[in-house]
Amino acid sequence: MKVLIIEDEPKVRRALKRLLLEIDPAIESIREAETGVGGLDAVRNEEPDLIVLDMIMPVMNGNELLERLRERKLDIPVIVVSGHNDFGYVKQALANEAVDYVLKPFDREDVEAALAKAKERIGKNRFREQTERLWEEMKREKSQLRLASVLDNVYEGRKLSREETERLPAFVREDLCQVHVIAIADYEYALRERFNKDKQLLNYAIGKLIAEHAESVDLHLLFGPSGRYDWSYWLTVPASVSSGEWVKELLDALGQVLKLKAFALSDDLGRRIADFSSAIAALEDSAFYADLRSLELGTAIFPNGQANRQASSPELLAAVDAFVPKACHLIKHGLPFRIRGELERLFGAATASGRLSAMFLFQAWTLLLARVETEFGLRCAADLLDGVEPFATRIDFDGARALDLFEETLQSFVTDAAYLAESSTRGNRALAVKEYIDIGFREEMSLADLAERFFMSKEYLASQFKRQFGVTVVRYIHTQRLDEARRMLEEDDRSVSAIASAVGYDHFSYFDKLFKREYGRTPSEYRINSTVRRERS
Repeated sequence: MKVLIIEDEPKVRRALKRLLLEIDPAIESIREAETGVGGLDAVRNEEPDLIVLDMIMPVMNGNELLERLRERKLDIPVIVVSGHNDFGYVKQALANEAVDYVLKPFDREDVEAALAKAKERIGKNRFREQTERLWEEMKREKSQLRLASVLDNVYEGRKLSREETERLPAFVREDLCQVHVIAIADYEYALRERFNKDKQLLNYAIGKLIAEHAESVDLHLLFGPSGRYDWSYWLTVPASVSSGEWVKELLDALGQVLKLKAFALSDDLGRRIADFSSAIAALEDSAFYADLRSLELGTAIFPNGQANRQASSPELLAAVDAFVPKACHLIKHGLPFRIRGELERLFGAATASGRLSAMFLFQAWTLLLARVETEFGLRCAADLLDGVEPFATRIDFDGARALDLFEETLQSFVTDAAYLAESSTRGNRALAVKEYIDIGFREEMSLADLAERFFMSKEYLASQFKRQFGVTVVRYIHTQRLDEARRMLEEDDRSVSAIASAVGYDHFSYFDKLFKREYGRTPSEYRINSTVRRERS
């Protein structure tokens, strides 16, 4: 990291330089400028990664320099240095996107915190620049698009035309080939946290790295994206190639360059192009049945191209059948400290049998959540994992992550069940919801909001409320709102639209429609009629 200190006091520059090097000895260089004009020249010549800038300087003050940097679109992190009496300048500097400010005399902790913020900004800037370069490269390299439809046909097993076949490498047309699947275990995390949810860019980066790696090791390779799963890429190489070393190197490159956690699924049979599709599909499905420990090692090779499709054994089913009621017992009696132990016993049994797979864990997960909902009426946000594929990607195909997910979910169930038990001593839950609506109907609320607030599933709340009060939750909310609106139309001089908003309706036309359905007149007609009745009486 290259640092530029712009400060007109030599003693302050020396103190800052000494303190910065004490905090971070890895700083590559620290240059100095004693005026804003000199600092601007140094920015052009030195291209620093970080600027430490005094606010009060002759000729050009700190804020003027910051504005010049913004005019030139130089996104260099700036730490502002200021005295206690010029905080107005500091406020303006922060408005000009300075990273942080440090008051004189310097406190080491303040400088250290500001430097940490600056490093975070530098890292984000560099990553953004990297992704922008990738984006530009992706737009330039359009030649790959011509191959995309052919690769899609290969994946789907469609018959290729002569022209399409000629687009494929000679080894694919003429030789037996190995088939591999590269799975990005933490694809969803990387997409969300490091690639700004830009799926096209992440996929391009992965494809580019695979192609560059193949070129670097002089490997004949054909690869393409999965047609079913975002996290999967298929590859074929000549059957004569020893797969172990280059696959390991590719996985290492994905980890080192793109920070992706990946594993490979490999077929031990030589395949012709007509068989690629079925082999790829079998390997992708095997990701859900493979023992997660073997995936942590990086590569799993399956005889005949697929894993054992039996997710459980009779012994494991018995272990799950024993675990689920025990978990419910812990929830009911508020024993969170025993959850980890029970989970470790279940996971240990699956590990010992070599069947700690995503499919087995998903089956256990489904049985557990179904029992908890039946017994307690509880659901959790992760309940949306309604298939083995979203479940596997949620846990990143990782046994430890799966154990954490189970534990966190059970801990939340213990908390929610305790709350419900306490609530039940004060009255039943449907009554508590009704009382909440009576007080808060003016606020935005829905069946889903209320179910979440009172720790119930929507279905359970709807059935209990209707059974007890003979009306649906939504209907009751509207009844309370419309009754209050009717009263306000009789007694309040506010406009009809203001009254609609006051009782919880954002859309006047919707309020108007509901009111007329309830009382046979529009709100305006009701108000006129009410006024006439009062005058006659």
